[in-house]
Amino acid sequence: MTSALTLGVLVPCRNEAGVIARKLANLARVAWPAPGPHRIVIVDDGSEDETASLALDAIAVHFAAAEGPCASVVANELEPGKAGALRAGLAALADSVDVIVLTDADVVLEERALVELARAFADEPGLGMASGAQRFVRALDPEGAPAGPGGAEPEPAGGLFDRVTARVRAWESQRGVLFSVHGQLLAWRAALGLEPRSGIAADDIDLALQVRERGASVRLVQGACFLEQKTPPGPAAEAQALRRARAYVQVVRRVAPPARGGLATRLQWWFYRYVPLAAPALALAGLLALFALALLWGGAAPALGVLFVALLLANVGTGRRLVRLLALIGRAAKLERREPLADRWEMGRP
Repeated sequence: MTSALTLGVLVPCRNEAGVIARKLANLARVAWPAPGPHRIVIVDDGSEDETASLALDAIAVHFAAAEGPCASVVANELEPGKAGALRAGLAALADSVDVIVLTDADVVLEERALVELARAFADEPGLGMASGAQRFVRALDPEGAPAGPGGAEPEPAGGLFDRVTARVRAWESQRGVLFSVHGQLLAWRAALGLEPRSGIAADDIDLALQVRERGASVRLVQGACFLEQKTPPGPAAEAQALRRARAYVQVVRRVAPPARGGLATRLQWWFYRYVPLAAPALALAGLLALFALALLWGGAAPALGVLFVALLLANVGTGRRLVRLLALIGRAAKLERREPLADRWEMGRP
């Protein structure tokens, strides 16, 4: 089915001078669904760098033709932060589009990503929100092509955790109950009237839960791919992971579960609300239980053997990554109890 839906692409920005020109070059080279007219709104959330001026320069280069998408830059004059920036962008679009597409300034869309998003909404009337599919790569072409530097084939950079969560997303998507959507490329029907809530850093999950509350489905569109540069291991990557973990903890604690959806929805919410946050304590309790059983049934030698094996697994490969993940969850939960993460925060760029 050919889509006749018009798209309004929102790119909220704060201090994105390093990537905004690449983003607009990418939006200029991707395919757009016919017939349009489509719109692009860059929302400057009080940037302290040249984000706004660089965006205007790129718009003059790439979107001067009358037949292409209309692109503009607006300032967030509402509440500072991601929620305020999104509301400013939605106000700029008003009622001029059918589908809102939220995308981050630092990701690059594959050629048919927007076409596939529009097709998904045209083909499924009950679809309320569609998430793009993520591909982690080591480096991106600076000219906005969905490729590596110089137009080369991008080098994959996703790890085991990324592959496992991708499978979970695909399984949930088949049932229309996708939970962990990708805010880097996320689309929803404008008629739903979604509005991000202030003080919630994980705005993407919050918006997805609003869609579920309205009885519409949320799916992953595999053909709508975006490329994201993986931050190399180090302090910047650790800071990113902690911020994302805190945002997750915050949203599952503060947002009410969807009232619609029946038992399956309630079980899904219960799992995401409690199991990840309880994982560090459950892992420690499981280790202590094994130690106690070994001590009770076999004495000191088997008990020490349990500790030795646990220490060995915790310091190699997947075991080490699992321990780091559990420690990250525990730290994120502790920090959120002290002071909630603000919805105005910046991700360090690779």
